[in-house]
Amino acid sequence: MANESNVALLLEQIIASPLRAIVDAQSESAKATVDFITSLMKREGETLTPESVELKYAQIVQDAGTGELKPEEQKLDIPLVTLVPIPYISVDEAEIEFDAKIVAARPERGVRTVPIYATYASKTKVDFSGEMHIKIKAKRADVPEGIAKMITALGASLKMK
Repeated sequence: MANESNVALLLEQIIASPLRAIVDAQSESAKATVDFITSLMKREGETLTPESVELKYAQIVQDAGTGELKPEEQKLDIPLVTLVPIPYISVDEAEIEFDAKIVAARPERGVRTVPIYATYASKTKVDFSGEMHIKIKAKRADVPEGIAKMITALGASLKMK
């Protein structure tokens, strides 16, 4: 069905495999984002509460009665999730190009479509055109709306102590 160095596959498998890989990569990326966010939280029963850092600093204030300037200790509780970039990556574009050599077509009785078997490989490995080129552009995407709202709400809840 194919030369000895290649196995013939259904053409639909050749086309679908890289598309499935892209979908699987997106799924893994989403899971990694969730894992990252939850790593910055502490669990209290069924509730996740953002871990925070307490920042202490001195602020010069004027005493209302005496007009004297004096340092006053301030504390600021900052949720960690608002301090770090959320790793959210999405596949922006996928371009799949290949040449395949059709090696068999097996019509089946009562079926309107014909399974087509093909081989593909790098041009440097075999003597027929069979190159598959996958080009994936990954970039940091805009943060999903739910995460943006969570960060905005947490940012608004910063407490001065």
